[in-house]
Amino acid sequence: MAHDAPGTPEAVDAPTRLAKRPPIRRRTPEEARHPPRTVAAAAITTSVGLAMLVAVGALMHQTVLVPPLAATMAIVTATPGSPLAQPRHIIGGHMLSCLVCFAVLTFGWHGPWAAVVACGIACGLVLVLKAAHPPAMATAVMIMLTDPPATRFVPLLAAGAVLLVVVQMVSARLQREIYPTSWW
Repeated sequence: MAHDAPGTPEAVDAPTRLAKRPPIRRRTPEEARHPPRTVAAAAITTSVGLAMLVAVGALMHQTVLVPPLAATMAIVTATPGSPLAQPRHIIGGHMLSCLVCFAVLTFGWHGPWAAVVACGIACGLVLVLKAAHPPAMATAVMIMLTDPPATRFVPLLAAGAVLLVVVQMVSARLQREIYPTSWW
């Protein structure tokens, strides 16, 4: 149009106004698919670890831990060499998160907003102590939302975290692989 000033929307032609889509991301060579044997071992190890965890949780009437520890098991079996999959991070992350939550609960705070506070404090603490483990933040939220009895919950959480490490250790030995790559 002749009366359009430069820089106005009318002066810019339609194709340049449309947002460009980012190119489709293709798999790079370093993201190669896992061999079928590795996939099968991870699936079996995850199932065995979680079955044991569910059995213990059901006996103690505390199955609330299954979701965060399921995420832990997935990290451990899918990426056993990752720092987040090492015992320090698994056991330390969950236990430190638990400690923070029960400290917050002693102040009488509970519910979703208390979960926000406890999760933030727990996240900072595990980072400072070099025991970061993202599923441990889910543990923090679960504690704050359910307010479980500490005398039953803490031992179950510790046993669950240790159990998952042991299951992965056995699986790695059977596959002639190294796990853990570091302890502390």
